[in-house]
Amino acid sequence: MQYQLISQNPPSRNLIVYFAGWGTPPSAVQHLAIPPAYDLLLCYDYRDFSLEFDFSRYENVRLVAWSMGVWVAERVMRQIPLLSATAMNGTGLPMHDDYGIPCAVFQGTLDTLDEINLGKFERRMCGDKQLLQQYQSLEGRRSIEEIHAELTALYDVLSAEHQHTALSWTQAIIGTQDRIFPTQNQRNYWHERCEVSEMVGGHYLFPLLQTWEQLW
Repeated sequence: MQYQLISQNPPSRNLIVYFAGWGTPPSAVQHLAIPPAYDLLLCYDYRDFSLEFDFSRYENVRLVAWSMGVWVAERVMRQIPLLSATAMNGTGLPMHDDYGIPCAVFQGTLDTLDEINLGKFERRMCGDKQLLQQYQSLEGRRSIEEIHAELTALYDVLSAEHQHTALSWTQAIIGTQDRIFPTQNQRNYWHERCEVSEMVGGHYLFPLLQTWEQLW
């Protein structure tokens, strides 16, 4: 796993931890205003699940996870005390016919992934041409080889995992037009687990937001 720390000056005692979606650059959230007295840790690239970061100097930690990052955060952050934990357009069972991405769709995405099909995936993720253009112009986009390796690593662990361990999520945000994690599957997963709110939009909701504080 890779990460970037954006630290206030002087360094803060409060931290926002963001887990990105599969294949997405951390710049997808660069426009969100960081509140005063918070640092921001951006986590991405899940070819492995090791996060070598010292959380001990932070008194308050808030978690925001998007898409596949929800499941990764459950594996990485379960021992870290959290002030809040928000899941956006993802679930703790990301390869599941009723609670995540249908298994055949997940398998098909992995088996056919190339530049052309990644473009199709990003069109479904963004939902309209304007958002797609905005997303595809982001800095830090990785190669198709790296993105394929990341999805392979995720698939291998998901296929071998037989036990589901969830964090104590405080909120789930669901896009009403999500074409990646089907909206109804997200509702099925979250409705008895935590507070749920819905936003009119697709899988890539961040352009509709201006600040991190809107996510807790």
